[in-house]
Amino acid sequence: MAVTLTAKTVASLRTDRVQEEIYDALVPGLILRVGRGGTKTWVVRYRSGGRYRRLQLGRYPVLSLADAREAARAKLAEAQAGADPAQERAARKAADTSFAALAREVLGAKAPKTREKTRRERQRILEKELLPHWAHRDAASITRREIIRLVERIAERGAPVMANRTLALVKVLFSEGLKREFPLLEANPAALIEPPGEEEARRRFLERHELRAVWEATEWENPITRGIFRLTLLTAQRVGSVMRMKWADLDDADVWRIPAADFKGRREHWVPLSKEARAVVAELRELTGAFDYVFPRGRRDGKRPHVTSVNKALQRLNAATSEIEHWTLHDFRTTFRTHATRAKRPKHRGDPAGLGVAPDVADAVLGHKDPSLGFGRYTGEPERYLLSEKRDALEAWGTFVARAVKR
Repeated sequence: MAVTLTAKTVASLRTDRVQEEIYDALVPGLILRVGRGGTKTWVVRYRSGGRYRRLQLGRYPVLSLADAREAARAKLAEAQAGADPAQERAARKAADTSFAALAREVLGAKAPKTREKTRRERQRILEKELLPHWAHRDAASITRREIIRLVERIAERGAPVMANRTLALVKVLFSEGLKREFPLLEANPAALIEPPGEEEARRRFLERHELRAVWEATEWENPITRGIFRLTLLTAQRVGSVMRMKWADLDDADVWRIPAADFKGRREHWVPLSKEARAVVAELRELTGAFDYVFPRGRRDGKRPHVTSVNKALQRLNAATSEIEHWTLHDFRTTFRTHATRAKRPKHRGDPAGLGVAPDVADAVLGHKDPSLGFGRYTGEPERYLLSEKRDALEAWGTFVARAVKR
């Protein structure tokens, strides 16, 4: 006999039998199975293929009466539409539901729209920090506490940034897995976890005497490496984009047109070349002008870019400039913006003079897609936005660098 169940009734139900079933009168097909030990399980009874079948929905009180009714209605609707919820669940259980399978599926699906550097970094984190712990675990069985403890241990070993990056990857994997309806996955256990590590934005920039030291140190490098470092400095662009520069990207108007595929913002970005940058390009043309890439990988056919790491060269150059603070290639971008946006005529005596470039122009040179730049309103060719102003800024920057490195 069916009973109109209430939350109070469900909480108070007991039985002396091994098992007793109470049918809900409000949602026909919903059953509360009560065991002698006090366990209570929600079950839905539905008709499929000419016969009745049962499907377990979950345990009470984890699954409340209201949630059980909602879940039962959904399964009954699926059955009425011709599906068999029990068979579908069995099929999902038979599939590979491991965390490793989740990672393969999500990262594989995202690969075409992810930068190569990001793909490599995610794979490295996955293999070093996550798979040793969870490779064969059911993804749906991993709890929020397990994730918290994992990233906390990484932070405790003195790697707070890696802890944050690991947490970010876990969030991506579970979030995308939910969107893709990965088998048995019904929640993102990492959703509410705060990053454990404190990160400070790097603010290192090079003063004039440091620019001179770095520039002079590059003289001892081979022409390809020297060209990468000097063009990265003179254009204020990311080194990854510089290393993928093609001769076809350099037009007659002395503009480097970075394709969307080689730019972090996934849009075309135009960079006017200063006189000093053009001089570096002219030197390189004599070496690699017959190839596709300005910085080819090897000298056989020149059809592949110089994508190998420049870390060894950076270590050599830091050793050669040991009299100044440690620097990185990304510091060249901070260096440009710092000197570019300083006032030409400082108000206070002793303040360093800069180029007086407007901040929005400096950000446009760097390729920052800030709302203040007007990209949201500019409907023509965004790569041309502030192009003339960017040219003036980079010409001034080239002159600034030339004067700084001149003895």
